[in-house]
Amino acid sequence: MPRPGVAGKWAPRAARPVAPLATARALWHVAQVSRRALLLLALALAVLAGAIALIATTGVRLRGRERAAGGTRGGAVVDLAPGQVIAIEVAAGGRAVRVVRRGGGWARAGDGAAVDPSAAGELLEAMGALRRRATLGPSGERGGVFDPYGLQAPRARVALGLEGGGTARLELGGGTGADGAAFVRAPDGQVVAVADDAAARVEAAIGRLLVLGGAPPPAQAPAPAAEPRPFRG
Repeated sequence: MPRPGVAGKWAPRAARPVAPLATARALWHVAQVSRRALLLLALALAVLAGAIALIATTGVRLRGRERAAGGTRGGAVVDLAPGQVIAIEVAAGGRAVRVVRRGGGWARAGDGAAVDPSAAGELLEAMGALRRRATLGPSGERGGVFDPYGLQAPRARVALGLEGGGTARLELGGGTGADGAAFVRAPDGQVVAVADDAAARVEAAIGRLLVLGGAPPPAQAPAPAAEPRPFRG
């Protein structure tokens, strides 16, 4: 047993008084941490609000461009009846051919050789199936966020000669690389985003017409001359 007047080793110890200064420091530290957290939260909310505003502004700009261009999402890029077309000129990969409507079919311009009418019909059908996903603005715009479109050197071109005069042109540009879309220059001169598979169908029809229309192969670049080797006797 513990001796009288002497606390045993299991006796509870008296609580030490907390210094007011230590309490104040702890409260100040908590306040500083809370303040930093609030500042970080405010900064994150500001960034989020800015991103939302940018997306909304871009959407408004796109809608404004579409209204100015007279284009409607889902509308036809080439709004022509096949019967209006009396001539088709296509070019791709350094090859070109022009066919003209003759009687109930098509013939190659120049020598009048008959061309499979299904090739011309397939191209006109593919062009008529193009639908606008977005109208981005004139292709000649400088300094815009939508340049370039891959239309400085289009991978394929089509020019449709129309009954009564006039020409409707379509040029195939590059893909967006993200959402399955491709850029084209529509007959109205606007840069339009279309479904990439629809653009690929037009390009395939152009290739078929080039073959069936008898387009000459692209000219081959001359091979570089071999450098003369010095004679070693």
